[in-house]
Amino acid sequence: MKKVIGVFLLLAMALALTGCGTVETGNVGVRTAWDGHVQLTELPPGFYTAFMSSVQEFSTKEITVPMSGLKPKARDNLSLANVDVEVYYTVRPDQVAELSTKYANRHLLEGGIWYPAFELVRSMGRDAVYATFAEYDSLIVHQKRDEVREAIEARTQRALEQSDPGVFRVTKVVVRDIRTDPSVEEAIKTAVSRNKELEAKSVELQIAGEQVLINQALTQSLTPEILRQRELEVIEAACTSGKSTCILTVGQGTGPLPLVNVR
Repeated sequence: MKKVIGVFLLLAMALALTGCGTVETGNVGVRTAWDGHVQLTELPPGFYTAFMSSVQEFSTKEITVPMSGLKPKARDNLSLANVDVEVYYTVRPDQVAELSTKYANRHLLEGGIWYPAFELVRSMGRDAVYATFAEYDSLIVHQKRDEVREAIEARTQRALEQSDPGVFRVTKVVVRDIRTDPSVEEAIKTAVSRNKELEAKSVELQIAGEQVLINQALTQSLTPEILRQRELEVIEAACTSGKSTCILTVGQGTGPLPLVNVR
């Protein structure tokens, strides 16, 4: 009788320590033994049993890391009012078990699924955002969205590669929002207005300067001989028109001969 009871107790303990479940497609399972030892061979998608062990399900699909409300400082030492960025990444399925121990406190658990090294990627992505915005002036960085996106992606990938070569892949980066400080925006508007005023003044000064040069050229070209010639041409035109009588007194010195036309 005692033997039968002992067998039942052993069976009850075995059942209590035995679990089962399924790993969804796109995920892998990581088994941890009762003594805390992590099995470094990942469980593939499908059904599993866990005798005196537990299984954590990790995602190997594309993971989104949102970063919102960032206020990076630009090259001109002015902080942006708001920057929202999303970093997308994947991990190698055959490296998840090792990551689970290496970054034990940096995974994200959501809906029963673990997202490997989520906090690590977020930290490196954040550093990439701040380093990238430091290369642009706050007045123009919103015009360089594509350059900023590519730089953040490249920086994040390099940082992850240095940490764990060949394990992570940054699939894309999306810059959702770039907002300058309201005071900076007002400064931009003021600067644009002043630039337009300066351009208008510059054009006015240029026109005035050109007119002065034209007047100087005309003045320098009108010599006494040319002025006298113009004068004679006017007199001749008036006297030969047949509509008037011209009487010119005889000049002296080098003046012209008298021209008399009495009608």
